[in-house]
Amino acid sequence: MEHKAKILLADDNAAIRNLVSEILADAGFTVVTAEDGQDALDKIYKENPDLLILDYEMPRKNGFEVVQDVRSHTGYLQTPIIIFTAVTDKETKMKGLGMDIDDYLTKPADADEVVARVKLLLKRNQQKMDSNPLTKLPGNPSIQARIEQEITSGRKFAVLYCDLNNFKAFNDKYGFGEGDKVLLSTAKILVQAAQQDPTSFVGNIGGDDFIIVCGLEHAEDIAKKVVEEMTQIAPTFYNEDDKNQGFMVSLNRRGETEKFNFLSIGIGIVHNSLKELTSFAQVSNIGSELKCLAKKHESSYYAIDRRS
Repeated sequence: MEHKAKILLADDNAAIRNLVSEILADAGFTVVTAEDGQDALDKIYKENPDLLILDYEMPRKNGFEVVQDVRSHTGYLQTPIIIFTAVTDKETKMKGLGMDIDDYLTKPADADEVVARVKLLLKRNQQKMDSNPLTKLPGNPSIQARIEQEITSGRKFAVLYCDLNNFKAFNDKYGFGEGDKVLLSTAKILVQAAQQDPTSFVGNIGGDDFIIVCGLEHAEDIAKKVVEEMTQIAPTFYNEDDKNQGFMVSLNRRGETEKFNFLSIGIGIVHNSLKELTSFAQVSNIGSELKCLAKKHESSYYAIDRRS
């Protein structure tokens, strides 16, 4: 995202504005400039930049007044903001922190520092926006980027597509609060199992769909660990009556009463040891097919692609 990001730079000093704009442009960013606070606001809402650099002391509206206006709009609550200022007193900075300002740059700013601060804030914001709000695991953009990175790396790798069985029925009977506990526990199991490979990646595609990317040599050991842990923990999510009878009764997707086995996990393992993987779409399609195969089993199970 860094080199495609759009930066709004607002400063009433033309020399500083031109200098910093040139520094950012040379680093690969698109730069929109503003001469004062009101000009900044007009261009923020028109251009929708990815990050704001605002001079503290500007005509018409100062930097803090611009921040106050921007943060009052829901769509800009997450936009990173840097205040550019020659004012260094503690009181001013404390006021800014209370207004949800992300960083300060003190004039005159070093070119390398400007670029480094901007890149860091953009990276942090991308991670924050991408992560699942419940599990805090990376979401689809990061998942796709990691798989594409593995495809181009040339190493032998595996992708584990993981999906809970009977989760909807559990949610319908026990409620979303208990369902969230299941998702958090599942995420913890996956993260801990994936630690067998220090280079592994764990993501949350959405809801009860998760993914692990790892070196091929670790794939089956990780899958076995997940299956083992899920089998042990599953009964603890149920009340005593359901635990004693070994199943629960809930409504199926047709609205009919049905018996459901305890929660389990189906894992489809895609890898590039027997055939070349060339795209994210190809990996996803094979993963979905294998995951469906694994989910046909009543208990937790993994299916690995053995086709050449």
